[in-house]
Amino acid sequence: MSTDPRTDDLHIDTLDLDDTGEPARARVKGWTEAMLRSFHEQSPSDDYFEKWLAVQRAEKAVLRGVWERADLPLAGPVPVATFGFFDKHLNTGAAMLVVRMITDVTVSPTHRRRGIMRRLMTEHLDEAARDGRPVAVLTASEGAIYQRFGFGVATTEQAVRIDTSAKFRLRAPVADGGRVVLVDPASGWEAMRTAYERFHEVTRGSLERPSYYETWLRGYDWEAQSDDRAQRIAVRLDADGEPDGFVVWAVKEVDDSYEVRVRDLIGVTPQARIALWQFVADIDLADVAVATTPNLAPLPLALVDQRVLTVRQRPDHVWVRVLDVVAALEARPWFADDVLVVRVHDPLGHADGAFTVGVADGRATVTPATPDTPVADDADERADVELDVETLGSLYLGGVRVPALVDAGRVAGSPEALERFAAMTDGGPEPRCATHF
Repeated sequence: MSTDPRTDDLHIDTLDLDDTGEPARARVKGWTEAMLRSFHEQSPSDDYFEKWLAVQRAEKAVLRGVWERADLPLAGPVPVATFGFFDKHLNTGAAMLVVRMITDVTVSPTHRRRGIMRRLMTEHLDEAARDGRPVAVLTASEGAIYQRFGFGVATTEQAVRIDTSAKFRLRAPVADGGRVVLVDPASGWEAMRTAYERFHEVTRGSLERPSYYETWLRGYDWEAQSDDRAQRIAVRLDADGEPDGFVVWAVKEVDDSYEVRVRDLIGVTPQARIALWQFVADIDLADVAVATTPNLAPLPLALVDQRVLTVRQRPDHVWVRVLDVVAALEARPWFADDVLVVRVHDPLGHADGAFTVGVADGRATVTPATPDTPVADDADERADVELDVETLGSLYLGGVRVPALVDAGRVAGSPEALERFAAMTDGGPEPRCATHF
């Protein structure tokens, strides 16, 4: 793997997912076992493995692992670390940007503190930049890991508990001509796919969904590795009969009562989302619903009593890592015409430098500083605004606003420059990402 004595007994390989030979399949199964074990899930059944492999092939995923040398005692096909990635579209609010989606990053507890994850991540970010991906994204099982690689929290979720008893009342019923229809997975998939595509097209922060969502929404429980007979689905149709949302749920008995566990709720419009939450509240024999959702807007303001909603946690969701400042910033929306020089600090070098950001009519023209630019030789002193690449990632989708980061000491500049930067950067809807990967 390297000349580092901590890793000279290891080697990195990329799996060949199309090799059907037994040695190659054993290594792929070993990779799957290592990944599932790290996330405390059961070992893969044959059925699970075939479904999972079909998804990886469909996504053209690249899966890498770190294996011990074959001559070491008990060395085998299960790697000590895993790393996967594929490419999908991110709705930045102004464009559909192809981004690198990083997933299944694990290191066995037997091989911690040996620099393995740092090697995998830094080499991959170099590769993603060479591949022309301006942004990389991931979701994290643990916090305080990925900041050191330049990732910033760009979207969050809300873990909520909703009292769906008679206390749940809307100020006014949804009267847009739509209706909600109960469907089974076989008949409902195409409608759900259509609704999600509509949602993705109009929703800032939305990520294109990987194909394992189809397997799940057609009734397969990836965690239990079996058909899911408890899962229920309702599709919302707009006034023209076109799908504009859906909700996926299961009911669980808790302490002699029933709880609706909302697994997925997508609404193209605010009215569709409110109507689907009303549907959830109308499910018989249950007085509580729980969900982890991008955000509940506009439901709280549509309720007579907002206290029926309890936010139990606000976990981070999508982390953004900017690799190409010019391409990334030119692909996002802007909100005030102006020109500023922004200094980005990036210890890994991908986004490091001073950039002139000129905004006109909602779009930016971004150019690296040149010898003619006043910040060329002493950018730290002469730039209008300074921030690090992690902070830039948090700002990218608009989920975090400039004044909050200024107050936290994460964006620097004169008061006048910071006010102008906030006017340029902040605006538009909050990002809403409903994809997990």
